[in-house]
Amino acid sequence: HFLKILSYLLENKEVAGKNAIEYFKDKIEDEDLLAQMERAAQVDTEVILFNIDAKSPMSGKFQKDTLLKIFLKVFYDHQGFYGDSPGIANMEKYLSSQGKYKKFKEEYKKSSGFDWVEDRRTFYFKRDHVVKALSAATGMSEEAAKEWHQHGSKEFNMDIEGLAREIREYLDSKGPDTRLIFLVDEVGQYIGEDSTLMLNLQTIAEELGSQCQGRAWI
Repeated sequence: HFLKILSYLLENKEVAGKNAIEYFKDKIEDEDLLAQMERAAQVDTEVILFNIDAKSPMSGKFQKDTLLKIFLKVFYDHQGFYGDSPGIANMEKYLSSQGKYKKFKEEYKKSSGFDWVEDRRTFYFKRDHVVKALSAATGMSEEAAKEWHQHGSKEFNMDIEGLAREIREYLDSKGPDTRLIFLVDEVGQYIGEDSTLMLNLQTIAEELGSQCQGRAWI
């Protein structure tokens, strides 16, 4: 509950016609605390709030890269990409960076009759439609699009350094004053006594600190 309230304050979302900070102005007696809250609410902040166990992959938490997969998933989801499949999300990210994502979605609907965002979970069963849409949107040959569909989407790899770099690039695209906050519910219980998971979380935090210079936090 505390994390949820904090997420509203940091993003200063509008709720029922008022920004979140407005709900606290007559409830906080400590003027210094209220001033800090108001200052934090003025910063351009994006928040990714999630329960870590709910985002854990089906393979469980006992793989070395589990935390990396979770953070990558929620980061892609936050951008509107398909976080359940980083390979597909990476394709969407590339198309978006080239200004061709909208065209791809239009071509996919023209070919399949379905909306891409609603239908992308069936990506591997809709090869012909994906290939046609990719080819039409990017100008690549259908043969190249087939090759990517068969291999590229499955052979996507990412390490913690790469994740931090993607987050830095995302923040750079938003402007120097934007911040990104990961609010991770139940992370202590999820990690428990697993030193590998603890080390991975520490490494993610350190890489974000190193590459993003205080603009991304966990």
